[in-house]
Amino acid sequence: MGRDTPLSADQDALVDANIFYAIGRPSNPQYHRFRTAVQHAGVVCKLPRRVIGELGGTETDRVRTALDEGWAEIIDAPSPTDGDAVAASDIARRTIASETDQAEHEVEKTDAILAGLAIQYVRDRSTTSVVVLTDDQPAKKGIENAVRAQGYTDAITVYGLADIIGDDPGDSMRLI
Repeated sequence: MGRDTPLSADQDALVDANIFYAIGRPSNPQYHRFRTAVQHAGVVCKLPRRVIGELGGTETDRVRTALDEGWAEIIDAPSPTDGDAVAASDIARRTIASETDQAEHEVEKTDAILAGLAIQYVRDRSTTSVVVLTDDQPAKKGIENAVRAQGYTDAITVYGLADIIGDDPGDSMRLI
């Protein structure tokens, strides 16, 4: 692979749907590089059920391959009674709404839920750090604002796909 990744086995990696859209199908070079980076780091990507739904379900080849190979697993959203997670999701939702000039109720719920999940994972699990992977810039800002407001900046980091696999100029997006 030739590049260092910010991922490590002692952290949980929560992954947004846009990462799986960006890496494409298992036959794509980006998919291969992402899978290699994740496996080399010893990370199991946590895919919230909402992300799985956005990707078309567990039987889509990109999801099924990741699950079958063991470098991804499906997780549930934070409990609606978890005050810290709900507060983080609310902060993220407000930030995303502001960044995109949308009404808060129109903001994609998964983007806001990732903030709550990150807080919940750091607080309730034995993990020392959480990485959230998203290429959605408003979501990234929303998650970062929620993390800062909740006091978890030392434990939660948000990265994009290029941070994990680099930016290969040989990769091209083909629109069909």
